[in-house]
Amino acid sequence: MINELYNLSKTLDGSGVEVDEWHRRYKTLPKVTSKAPCIRIWLDGNGMVCGLESLSPEHASLLRKFGDNQSSFPAFNISSLYRVTSPDVITELESISSGKSKPDVDKIQTWCTNDNWIKGAPGQVRRSMNDCSNELVELCKLDSQTDIIAALAELCRKAGDGFRASLEKCILTKLSKQEDVSLALSLLFHAGSERKEHSKDTGNKISVILDVENWAQYGHPVASEYTTIQINALLIAGNGSSDEVVETQQTDAFGTPFVNPDEPMPSVKLSGFEVTLRSMFDGQPCQYRYEQINDGSYPIAAENRSSIKKALEWIARPSNRQITWVKVDKNEIAFVYPSRLPDVPPRFAAIFGREQTAEPKQTEARFESVAKTFAKAFRGIPPEQKPDMMQIFTISKIDKARSKVLFTHNSTPEQLMTAAESWLAGCKNLPALDDGEPDTPFPLEVPDILNAVWKQDGERADGKTPVKRMKYYQGMELLLDALPPSAIQIYLHFAVENSAGLFMRLGYLLHSGKKLDGKSEYKKLKDRKTAAAQSLSVIGLLLYKCRERKENYMDELAFLLGQWLHVSDELHTLYCVVKRDGDVPPQLAGSSLLVSAGEMPYQALAQLYSRMNPFTSWAKQYRHQNIEIPNKESWRAGWLLNLFEMLANKIIPQMDRAVRFGDFEKAKLYIGYMASLPKKEKSEISDNNETGGTGNEQ
Repeated sequence: MINELYNLSKTLDGSGVEVDEWHRRYKTLPKVTSKAPCIRIWLDGNGMVCGLESLSPEHASLLRKFGDNQSSFPAFNISSLYRVTSPDVITELESISSGKSKPDVDKIQTWCTNDNWIKGAPGQVRRSMNDCSNELVELCKLDSQTDIIAALAELCRKAGDGFRASLEKCILTKLSKQEDVSLALSLLFHAGSERKEHSKDTGNKISVILDVENWAQYGHPVASEYTTIQINALLIAGNGSSDEVVETQQTDAFGTPFVNPDEPMPSVKLSGFEVTLRSMFDGQPCQYRYEQINDGSYPIAAENRSSIKKALEWIARPSNRQITWVKVDKNEIAFVYPSRLPDVPPRFAAIFGREQTAEPKQTEARFESVAKTFAKAFRGIPPEQKPDMMQIFTISKIDKARSKVLFTHNSTPEQLMTAAESWLAGCKNLPALDDGEPDTPFPLEVPDILNAVWKQDGERADGKTPVKRMKYYQGMELLLDALPPSAIQIYLHFAVENSAGLFMRLGYLLHSGKKLDGKSEYKKLKDRKTAAAQSLSVIGLLLYKCRERKENYMDELAFLLGQWLHVSDELHTLYCVVKRDGDVPPQLAGSSLLVSAGEMPYQALAQLYSRMNPFTSWAKQYRHQNIEIPNKESWRAGWLLNLFEMLANKIIPQMDRAVRFGDFEKAKLYIGYMASLPKKEKSEISDNNETGGTGNEQ
């Protein structure tokens, strides 16, 4: 990660991009949502709580807090004051919170008996309001007469241990006035469980930020962008305020004079998780083997630490989403940056995956349009601004404390555009399908498609424990042609094995024309169609990467056998519609043999020929009856019989007991089964019927 970000920092410097620097210990507030608010607590001149309000997500995103996970200031986390476990009380609180009933303060106070500030909660609040506030004031050299942060720290000292009591009093006042009822109750009570120990059931922490009621004399309140920026500037200035020059002969990993700052590497909060640029500490025994403790194994000078931290903060800006980064998963992000930054950069990262949090119209963007837009935007960049190379890498949170670069790759923009064109051609490496041309999946969508395991009844088999044969970054590798042929063949194996049940069930539903009951069944069919189309696109892509083109494999035995199974299904269904009044059995002749045809093609062929005998004999008679009743047309019998016999003439000479299908053949078999049948005009079918068909009647 350090190497990639160091190069990015040089790119930013060379492009003259100014990047804001935030102090290592001055961190963003937790993300604000409807279920996780940030509450501003106003303190009066005596340090007592005099007001409460919830901050908007936009406001909270501009604010920061100084400290660490143990204590911070002026924002920190607290628990609700009390815990309730009675179902009746919890139900009544929910009714009050939703506005269905009015709060009875006297009754509510009778529920305030089970103190929820247990274990280290009071100590953490005390450290935040006293120790951490004093440290911030000293580092920034603040004066309480002119600086609002110093004034707030003095109010915290005045409040002392009375903070909790004044907070409770303010909450009850709010309830009595019926103001911010839901907010007040969330601070007052945690709805716990009678079955859990209190020590393990204190509820989610609530983010709060302290502020000064009489803020006007300082110009801006504590919880403001102005004060946040001012404090950060003072912290940064304090870090570099020493005039002492230290002589050193050591250099860091990039050749910069190195003096050990004796502090952890900085961390950056990304979308959904926090990343420490390098987490090495002396608790890891492996370091002692080479006597390179902490950052001794890879020393980074203070100025380079600052540069790479700023580089990561820049590339991960929310405004750069889909340009330099895209969210891969909850704990994984993919980054892309060019060697030269154009004034109007194309959406480099958009080509890897669609935007997950965009508006519905934006989420419908197809790979084709994204690739076309990227190519057009890149060609429009002035020659002097065009980048020569692009660095692509992914960062994943592997546990609570550590992050890891899973994938890194260098590419030129031209190579990326060529890869996108090849990707499109690969996903379209399919014959015509009954449901039309499928959408081209994005590289980051391919692992979810390939990893999906389907049972023979068309239901997902992986459930709540997803299979992860293919990682997300490997979808990017597939696009960039960074995988060896052996890996692609392995992925083809997983794709074929995992999707066989889906093709078997969906083929039956499509070929049988079975009527569905209710909206849920229609939705399930629609979902299966989408899943099958995506799986076929991925299989077509993998075949393309292995130089298997549809123009060639459509003439091969496996594909023809798949088509034969399809024709058999259609002919079986037509027989049931005409002779059995539409009573189609749970299995058709072709669909029932799809999986076994992939394992034992010779035996499957023999079984199919035997099963189809009564239906082909009936079709030879029915095709001449000139019936035009919808779904019972006699010409369809002739058309299907002609296809059945034509395919038989091609398949049988190639089939013997020694034939075995590998993953490539199974893939072509399933494609053939799901592909549309060759179409012929009705007049052609009539002509064939007059001349006796294909000459393979037995």
